Amino acid sequence: MVKRSGASDEEAEIVVDVLVYGSLWGIDSHGVRALPVFAKRRARAEMKVVKEAPSMAILDADHAWGPVSAVRAMEIAMEKAEGRGIACCSVVNGEWITNLFYYAMMAVGNDMIGVVTAREGPVCAPWGGTKPVMGTNPMSVGVPAGKEYPIVLDFATTMVAQGHVMTRLLEGRPIPEGWLIDRQGSPVKGRDLSVETIDEFWETGGSLLPFGTYKGYGINVVIDVLGGALNLTGTGSRARGQGFLMTVLDIASFSPVDDFKEEVDRLIAEIKSSPVMPGFDEVLLPGEREHRAMERRRREGIPVDERSWRNILETCGKLGIDAKAIME
Repeated sequence: MVKRSGASDEEAEIVVDVLVYGSLWGIDSHGVRALPVFAKRRARAEMKVVKEAPSMAILDADHAWGPVSAVRAMEIAMEKAEGRGIACCSVVNGEWITNLFYYAMMAVGNDMIGVVTAREGPVCAPWGGTKPVMGTNPMSVGVPAGKEYPIVLDFATTMVAQGHVMTRLLEGRPIPEGWLIDRQGSPVKGRDLSVETIDEFWETGGSLLPFGTYKGYGINVVIDVLGGALNLTGTGSRARGQGFLMTVLDIASFSPVDDFKEEVDRLIAEIKSSPVMPGFDEVLLPGEREHRAMERRRREGIPVDERSWRNILETCGKLGIDAKAIME
């Protein structure tokens, strides 16, 4: 499907790998369900570095498939961070990169700490306001460990990612109060929305709310600046494409890598040994639930809701792909 959009074999492999990992991690809104989005025909992109210094670079993605430009940006940041301690790569003319954790984990796999932030278009109202100004503005941080799972932080700075609202509707579940407001600032919840009306909700000024009240709102605003002002791709209503920043810390430049991992393992063990609060089964680390989901889905397979599966099959049909033959 992705190759039919004009992608090379390598580009298609990157896109599919990122989406499959999204599904394996239980992030269905950013998983294989999104395949039809990447099947749309587009012109060949010519990515190039337009500005750089020893520890920074700006990559013009030329509207390449988001995952392709994000992988290249992280590679650049890692190359520059090695031996220097820290480096970053900002991206202009970027498209949707989907799963930020994937790129943070690229750094983890090279014994580095990866930090990914992305600025998106307006879907989030400022704290105390009603008009969408900022995006979901997600971030991810990947930290290597020794014997334990890596620590992987990955979240939108809104109550949920925009795609999670659709996932909820596709699963037939009600919208929790506190996620959304309409243009007048009234809460939108329960069965107020459906798969058929969600697009109209966004188009008429419906908005997500920032997580964590004013604190999450503050993080959201800063990410808008990092992804849209630092590289001049625009912030708020001036946002153009998805602006993102890859930052990498080379652990070996600070401390022996094995010693670092041992210290992280000790922290993890201490956190896990904390007495469990009533109402909880255990204490989890950031990314632990997703690691477990990946192990389970590798055994049991990736679930796809009926509507999304039908959309995938219809897209295959439009592209002249015999999906049934592939699955046999």
